[in-house]
Amino acid sequence: MPKPARGGTAVEALVGQATVLNPLFETNESTRDVNRVIYQGLTGVDSQQTVIGVLAKGWSVSPDHLTYTVDVRDGIKWGDGQPFTADDVLFTFHVLQDLEYQQPGAEIWRQVGVAAGGPGQVVFTLRAPDASFPISLRVGIIPKHIFKGMAPDQIEQSPYSAVRAFGTGPFKVASISPLAITLDRNPFADPQPYLDHLVLRTYPATDPQAAIRAVLTGAADLVGGIQPQEVDTLMGRPDLSVHELHMFTSSFVSMNPEGEGKSYLADPRVRIALGQAINRQKIVNEVLAGRADPNPNPIPTADWAYSAAAANKYPFDSAAAATALDAAGWTQDPVTKLRTNKGKPFHVTLVAADSFPNQQIAQAISQQLGDLGIQVDVKPEPASKLLADYVLTHDYQMALVSVDVGPDPDQYSLWHSGIDPASLNFAYARGWGLIDQDLEDGRSAVDPPARLAAYLDFQVQMVDAAPAIFLYASRYEYAVSQRVHGVRPNKAIEPYDRFQYVADWYVNTTG
Repeated sequence: MPKPARGGTAVEALVGQATVLNPLFETNESTRDVNRVIYQGLTGVDSQQTVIGVLAKGWSVSPDHLTYTVDVRDGIKWGDGQPFTADDVLFTFHVLQDLEYQQPGAEIWRQVGVAAGGPGQVVFTLRAPDASFPISLRVGIIPKHIFKGMAPDQIEQSPYSAVRAFGTGPFKVASISPLAITLDRNPFADPQPYLDHLVLRTYPATDPQAAIRAVLTGAADLVGGIQPQEVDTLMGRPDLSVHELHMFTSSFVSMNPEGEGKSYLADPRVRIALGQAINRQKIVNEVLAGRADPNPNPIPTADWAYSAAAANKYPFDSAAAATALDAAGWTQDPVTKLRTNKGKPFHVTLVAADSFPNQQIAQAISQQLGDLGIQVDVKPEPASKLLADYVLTHDYQMALVSVDVGPDPDQYSLWHSGIDPASLNFAYARGWGLIDQDLEDGRSAVDPPARLAAYLDFQVQMVDAAPAIFLYASRYEYAVSQRVHGVRPNKAIEPYDRFQYVADWYVNTTG
């Protein structure tokens, strides 16, 4: 039986240029991908969605659930051979708390106490219990001896956040060109990767096809994030295998029962009916080539807290939807076929990003609701404008949104009614009782059974409140050449987690 051997190179085709190679300044997917193989965090997530130690060997939680004492691993070295210590962890989190640090999420870290504990310990103190806190410790740790004394913008512009970047991870930067980032094995990494080099060849975001062609022609070995319709081309190749992985993405149509949407969407019976009128499987089949998971819940299908009971409460049933709309006073005009209530036609606008698959999904929803007598005009907007001008200002009747909610079921920031409305929050009913309570309970309970109970109830409450039409959870398609062995991502991932076990990849064998 051949055994994995050291040496050789694997080439991944990346779509889009990576920017700052420092985990505290990540702005796009490509950058996250590259940083994933250079840096490590205190924690990671295993195949069972359990939080595990990476640079942490363990942690303890105080009885009031407000203090996490993390024990840092011994014997770890940076890519330049210097020892990794708790001081590096303190330094990294103090940069995140620096008032000059202006990246998204900075505010959250400023509300956490970060201090030295006993030898090799870092103590995090929270203002309120948060069971999902250990997952947030995945942020990559940076070396204090390289960056100490620098302001955040100097760290961001340093060559050590670019062509000289290294961390405690399996690879470090060897060279950067407009065409590729070449990484060498980190000689101090533990465990040592089999590969000598990992090359991340970059292709323009305007031409994602080029990355796929690179794998088809042998110029690259791996490519991820493939559009569903393109998977068949790759699957037909005997020299490639395609990994189909679940993602923690929730795609939904948010319905605004306030403002311009009020006269149509304030009645929960109407919102439930609209959800029942949507054939999710048909949308997945026709727009996404069947490669997504229809999901009527806010929590993704692959999450450990997913509720099948909530998902099945209001199954697709256009006849039941029509009856419910009639009962709510929206009856069909025999001539125009449009539903009206006191002479007012049911005519709303759905704003959606102007890219694939958003436009195609929005059109499918418009068509399915049109069959029910509801006129939905689709308004395409660039994703950044959709977020800034519509979603964050709540200035829409209906909006198609996709959110990576991550591997923890906590959705407090999205759905709790006490959150600042100018953030990415969809809770219109202020103080909506049991939903808020479930989100609070899910956060404050540290043991999994109590958390699960809270999130199962949250999903049932959400189905009845129907603030949105939840549509599907995405999948991640990852093509791998037969030349590269040992590639085994978890079944459910965030895209950059495909590199979690990169130290096990190999191209050479012995014996």
